[in-house]
Amino acid sequence: MIAPSMALMLAVGIFPLVFSLGISFIRWEPKVPGRPFVGLANFKDILTSLEYWKAMWTTTIIVVSGVTIEFFFGLGLALLMVGHVRGKRYFLALLILPVMMVPVVVGYTWRMLWHPAFGPINQVLGWFAGHRVTISWLTRPKTAFVALIVTEFWQWTPFMFLVLLAGLSSVNPELGEAASIDGASKWQTFWKITIPVISPVVMVVILIRTIEALKIFDIVYVVTHGGPGLATQTIAYYLYKTGARFFRMSHTAAGSWVFLIILAVIITLAVRQFQKE
Repeated sequence: MIAPSMALMLAVGIFPLVFSLGISFIRWEPKVPGRPFVGLANFKDILTSLEYWKAMWTTTIIVVSGVTIEFFFGLGLALLMVGHVRGKRYFLALLILPVMMVPVVVGYTWRMLWHPAFGPINQVLGWFAGHRVTISWLTRPKTAFVALIVTEFWQWTPFMFLVLLAGLSSVNPELGEAASIDGASKWQTFWKITIPVISPVVMVVILIRTIEALKIFDIVYVVTHGGPGLATQTIAYYLYKTGARFFRMSHTAAGSWVFLIILAVIITLAVRQFQKE
């Protein structure tokens, strides 16, 4: 009875994984006939590729800065909305819309918003500045980073908010009342009671969001195309470009496995720390 499900798992999940490992040991490129066996040469090329590690560093910056900002803003919104708040259900319904949107749609929407001549962002900044603002957000490395992080922040902060709100709603209010009777301030109650109680929720939501952010591709592909130059090229975009544009399939497979190993180590360490806590 479980044979159809097992066959589907093998076909969809396990076979591509094994196949990619197999082609990482050969040279699969249009200019190389016969697909010869090269052993660990592809992995050596990846480990010595400055572009690969630059893409890894770019991904790390986006993940660390983006997830950190999303967490603190999400936690702040959750603290404001926990308990009985007037109009809460309407606010929740409105806030969940960005999470439900397809990332490609989000990317094209924000690409229009960041447009230097016709984008509303420059127009609003011009109202405050008192003159016309024509910042080319997507053609400068620093502003392109800002554009990516803000776009990610807009889409994924509601996810942080909803999960953290669920965690805060599960805290027993009697704990806070007992702490206030004992003379604890609101800050002490929050730091000594609320945070320890919701710490499992915090660890899980940060872990899930970090894993998702490490795979960032859609927003980069639509908004910046990895540019200007290689400034915003993430590891997922680098692997796509290498495989789908340059047809270096074995190089792409080796790079994917190196990234998978690094990601597996990070997840394992995070889960062990979570279990220890």
